[in-house]
Amino acid sequence: MSGLKTILTTALVAAFCTGAAQAEVDLPPVFAGCAGRLSAEMERSWLLSKPDATHYEAQRASFQTLLDAVVPHEDQRSILIYRIETKIAHASLLTTADFGVDAARAERARKIAQQHVAACEMLLLGA
Repeated sequence: MSGLKTILTTALVAAFCTGAAQAEVDLPPVFAGCAGRLSAEMERSWLLSKPDATHYEAQRASFQTLLDAVVPHEDQRSILIYRIETKIAHASLLTTADFGVDAARAERARKIAQQHVAACEMLLLGA
């Protein structure tokens, strides 16, 4: 009976693992979102004269290169629109974080923006 339990448990675990391993990630929106967020960070750094603008510029360029490699020609317009929408949303978070009058809301916006950028940076080797 113990052997049967082991086999059934192994089969169940394998079934769950294979489903997760086969999950596909749609790379163009991921890369476009990161390029948009990093564009917003780069522009914020320029406007506030922060020294990290070149860091964000290099990362944005890396995501643009990745994006160019994975976007089918027929999807370029929709991906560009998504990238711009993501940039605008991230810039709004940064504006709230930098200039918001509600301190708690500004801190939440800052943390969310940092989390988004950190998630993007984790996708790049050497970041």
